[in-house]
Amino acid sequence: MSKFKNNSRIFEAVYETACDLHSIGAINNEQMNEYKDACLKPKSVKIHGDILDCVNKKYGSNREKLEVLINDLLRKELKLTQPV
Repeated sequence: MSKFKNNSRIFEAVYETACDLHSIGAINNEQMNEYKDACLKPKSVKIHGDILDCVNKKYGSNREKLEVLINDLLRKELKLTQPV
């Protein structure tokens, strides 16, 4: 399974070029993180089943939907990214 969005060879090439530019100092960490966000599929955060069950019981949604929602919130709101 590809780590690039849409299994795209273009995203792969852009990301690899950005990595090379970053390694020689042509782009900074902030810019590199923008390339990561644009090119890479986000990694899911593993959420303990007891937490999902508790939230499910309180708010009445299914476990899979809650896991997707929480992962989306973590990525968008908390801006969790991989270190450069």
